[in-house]
Amino acid sequence: MLADLVVQTLMITPSGAFSPGPLTTASVVAGAVRPSSAARSGLAVAAGHMAFELPYVLALGLVATALASFQKPLAAVSLAFSLFFAYLTARGGLGSMRGGAGQTPGGRFSPPPFLAGVVFTGANPYFLMWWATVGLPLVGEAFRLGPLGVAAMYSAHVWMDYLWLSLMASLGGGASRLLSNRGYGYLLVALAALLALFGLNIFLKAFAGIALLGL
Repeated sequence: MLADLVVQTLMITPSGAFSPGPLTTASVVAGAVRPSSAARSGLAVAAGHMAFELPYVLALGLVATALASFQKPLAAVSLAFSLFFAYLTARGGLGSMRGGAGQTPGGRFSPPPFLAGVVFTGANPYFLMWWATVGLPLVGEAFRLGPLGVAAMYSAHVWMDYLWLSLMASLGGGASRLLSNRGYGYLLVALAALLALFGLNIFLKAFAGIALLGL
C-alpha cells in the first residue's frame, strides 16, 4: 500500500540523509562562507544533491548490478574533490586568521553550493550503495505501485535532505557571524580538515577496506 511505503521511507531515510559525510560538511562550509544567505546555500546544496539523486533512483534498476565496478574510480574522484574543496576552504580560513581583510570571506574560495551538492553526491560510492542496498526495497515497491508510488516515495525521502542540509548550512552561517576573524578562520580550517578526512575515509574504504571513522 502507498501509505505503508511512505511510512517505511520516513523510517529508513534518516540512516542516509542525516549521516555525517562530505555532503553535510560541504553544507556547513557553504553556510559559513555565505552567512547572509546560509539557509539558501544549504537549499542549493540539497538541490544539487537532488539533481543527481533523482535520476539515479529512477535508473537504479538498470545500474545497481554495475555499482561495484565503479566504486574505486568514484572514491578517487571523491577524494580529489574533497581535497580541492578542503584546500580552498583552509586557504580562506588562514586568510581570515591573519585578519588581512577584516571581514568574512565570500564565496570566492568555495565552489558554488549547487555544484558541491552534485559532486559530493555523484562521487560518493557509499551514497550510491545506500540506495542500491538499504533503499532498494523502497525503489522496488515504489516502481511496483507506478508513478504515484515513485512520487510518494521520493517526496517522503527528499524533504529530509533539504531540511538537514539547510539546517547544517544555517549552523555554519550562525557560527561565522558570532566568531571573530580569528575564530572564523579556525572554524574554516577545522571544516577543511574534516572534509579532507571524510574524503580520505571513502578512498581508504574502497581501496584498502580501512574505515578511519568507522563510517
